[in-house]
Amino acid sequence: MYGIDVLMKEHEQILRFTGIIRRYLVKALEGEVLFQDEVLPMIEFIRNYSDAHHHGKEEDILFRYMLADLGPVAEKIVRQGMFAEHDQARNIVRNLDEARQVWEADPTDEHLLDVFGLMYNYAILLEAHAERENAVVYPFAERNLSAERLEAVDRETKAFETEHAARRENYLKELDRWEGLLENKKA
Repeated sequence: MYGIDVLMKEHEQILRFTGIIRRYLVKALEGEVLFQDEVLPMIEFIRNYSDAHHHGKEEDILFRYMLADLGPVAEKIVRQGMFAEHDQARNIVRNLDEARQVWEADPTDEHLLDVFGLMYNYAILLEAHAERENAVVYPFAERNLSAERLEAVDRETKAFETEHAARRENYLKELDRWEGLLENKKA
């Protein structure tokens, strides 16, 4: 199914990103803070790719149909599970952006620790979140939505992907760039 396949491929990209976060943090533990100029672009990646592009598509397309058609189980999975985790990720990113600003204004180890901790929290949350969606939410939707609804998900996903292709490609290039920076540092 096209729509769900796209979402799962985006999870692969988001997991690439959480892997990049982890590799940057390991380098920091080794004494090399590589990403002083990368925190804001990473926040922008999260806000514009992980959230607006990926979570937005889930919320506006797939989850909308699940809530409309699949009753109390979908209500629990989507509202109490996935929406809550999306909001939790957004809160982490809000706090991360605030911590980044404090650290940039006063670059102490304590302020850098706040940035590191929030980046790590985001990575942990999104890794578990992607696994839950891949293993539980998407299969539930594929099994229980009608053929007409699944076709609508595919059609709306194609339209979304066409409309936002430039954004997607821009952020996939950012992943390549970050991996290149790490490779050059032998991370």
